[in-house]
Amino acid sequence: MVAGRPLPILSGQLPHPSECFTMETWIVLVRDPTCQPIGQFGAEGLETEVRRAAAKGLLGDKLTRHGTPVILWISFFCLAGSLSLLLIGEVNESLQIGGWIFFAVLWLFALNFFRNPVRIAPQGGQPISPADGKVIGVDLVEDEAYVDGPALRIHIFLSVFNVHVNRIPLDGVIEHLRYIPGEFRNAVGAEAREVNERQEIGLRTTDGVPILVRQIAGLIARRIVCPLQVGEEVERGFDFGMIRFGSQTEIIIPAKEGVPFKSMVKVGDKVHGGKTVLGDWIE
Repeated sequence: MVAGRPLPILSGQLPHPSECFTMETWIVLVRDPTCQPIGQFGAEGLETEVRRAAAKGLLGDKLTRHGTPVILWISFFCLAGSLSLLLIGEVNESLQIGGWIFFAVLWLFALNFFRNPVRIAPQGGQPISPADGKVIGVDLVEDEAYVDGPALRIHIFLSVFNVHVNRIPLDGVIEHLRYIPGEFRNAVGAEAREVNERQEIGLRTTDGVPILVRQIAGLIARRIVCPLQVGEEVERGFDFGMIRFGSQTEIIIPAKEGVPFKSMVKVGDKVHGGKTVLGDWIE
């Protein structure tokens, strides 16, 4: 058990990397929202590349793997609902058509929300955005969670219409993971980052710079997905997780060798995860 929660595994054996990965295997490898492996059946024994290759999303990875269980559940629900309207002969025709429209819209919304567009990170060693959305804040802070010093913080708000896949800003190694339970206030507000449920990801870049990314839940988003683990090597642009249904992501970047980080984005700008360069270290 982890944090008092039962172990949601379907089998007691971790599959060999050479075996075909089924949906059951994926559920065995599901992580707790704290980013910590669940019980003794985590993926510590598997190479990072094997785990990533095994966890492809639906439709040739056009839909993020982080949303596969939800997509399958909604697809089943919509299909069952549509068939029931067809089989029940006493339903009013207008209600029947309205029901089909409802299920179709719900299904299309799910596919759109969990979309995972191909993003090729631009060349260079500058940090790229960890999320799609609108910049709602750029400010200097004294971070004590991981960076431990002065840094620049960039807040990004994700509406339900944005791509919700989170991406790694720079190559490096995961050093810090901390899940903080909290409330579910509107993610647009600045207070959300202080009181809402959130997940911290501390990354030590190949240049030795500590960068902190926070996934912050919102009013509707109540499920933070982060299947990372401490010690894992990650690449710039890698889709490491997501927050379901509206949220906020922030990134905290300190100086590098005494050179402060200068933001190239400002409040109101729209950014794209894994694509938009946030700034650079400039004298």
